[in-house]
Amino acid sequence: MNISALSFTAAALLCAVACIDNLKAGTVDLGPDTDDPTPSEPAFKYPDSYTLNHPCAYVTGKDIDKVKAAVSKADGNDPVYAAWKTFEANTYSSSRCHQSAVPVLVRGDISGTGVSSENYITACQAAASAFQQALRWRITGDTSFADAAVSQLNEWASVCTKITANDNNQYLLAGFQGCQFANAAELLRDYPGWSAADQTKFKKWLMEVWYAKNHWFISTHGGSSTCNLHYWSNWELANIGSILAIGIYTDNAELITEAYKEFREGLGSGALHNIVPYDPVADPNGHGMIAQSMESGRDQGHATLVASLSAELCRMAENIGLDFWGMDDERILAMFEYTAKYNCKPDGSFICTSMPFTKYSYCTGCSCSSNSHGAVHTTISADGRGKERACWDLIVSHYGENKAYYSSIFAEQLRYTKGVLTGDGGAGDTRYGTTSAAFDQIGWGTLLFYRK
Repeated sequence: MNISALSFTAAALLCAVACIDNLKAGTVDLGPDTDDPTPSEPAFKYPDSYTLNHPCAYVTGKDIDKVKAAVSKADGNDPVYAAWKTFEANTYSSSRCHQSAVPVLVRGDISGTGVSSENYITACQAAASAFQQALRWRITGDTSFADAAVSQLNEWASVCTKITANDNNQYLLAGFQGCQFANAAELLRDYPGWSAADQTKFKKWLMEVWYAKNHWFISTHGGSSTCNLHYWSNWELANIGSILAIGIYTDNAELITEAYKEFREGLGSGALHNIVPYDPVADPNGHGMIAQSMESGRDQGHATLVASLSAELCRMAENIGLDFWGMDDERILAMFEYTAKYNCKPDGSFICTSMPFTKYSYCTGCSCSSNSHGAVHTTISADGRGKERACWDLIVSHYGENKAYYSSIFAEQLRYTKGVLTGDGGAGDTRYGTTSAAFDQIGWGTLLFYRK
């Protein structure tokens, strides 16, 4: 039976049931049901298509033009120019930087993978380098940087065939680096030195190696043995960001809608109502509304990562006409402000001693196959307090200093050291190391988004 016939049969059955339910004393009541006077809301209509004015993922042409203007003026008092000098000095922006591809990427338990040790850091470095080289070409016009980025992307698409592990840590890699590889490609999409054939191959690689992982994780929330909220927000945010970035680069409306739907109304921890599980409350100090995130009671390294990933996701959505920033009365802004207020210390000291907090029960009494991992948070965690992320200038660039009051304090703190203008909001050379932490977000917020 075809789909139309099935639909007709289902409709007939529903009609029959409705008629039976309304039989009263031998008569058929076909009038409206007055037992429930509240009409149901119509289903939200997602766009059938999106307007993509490339480049339009994390970085737009307007962003690039503003950096070009700052570089041309070479004003040492301009935070953008100071960030540019930091960017120029970064190892990964050099045209000489090249991280060779590996056939099988492993992040997590190596058992059964055939790989002797975790090697995912190679993809972290390659994605960061390709993005920075592509951005440097866009700003300077020097094709040596574009050629270096293209060389890395082509090699990875030819050599790397698999992401794996004996646990789900592999999906962190799929999210973080899938997003960054796609953003690098988006900046290079109109570079004459990157052939159409090679771009087609790279798109196929993104879809088969990266998106396939992103989609599985988002659609199953980590597998059948876990509840929808088993994995923290940063896990799902990373994968939603990758889906959106790949969708933009490949002009795939279905992927964009998948990311949009998951953020707007999904069941997982990457949905806005689960990222920010409780309604915002008034800031005790009178600066707007604040709200804890799902990870505020876990530690501040992850809570600030949630802010950074959320901001990058909102930015990519904004660039294709979707307002994630303003969704649900700017609910995400309240989370940014809560996180910034607790973690910023502009004069070397934290600006608050306590924060309002609603008890949060994580994975307790849930449907997971094992409940040994559950936790109950009764207060904001001080673990890792003061963690610096490169998202604050991005946040302020959208909302402005008045709305993003605490975010603006944090952004300024990260541009200066003891009152001296020093760089790019935590996104410079010292941000990178031998672990994944610094590679978990794209960064370069001051360089790209600082506005006077």
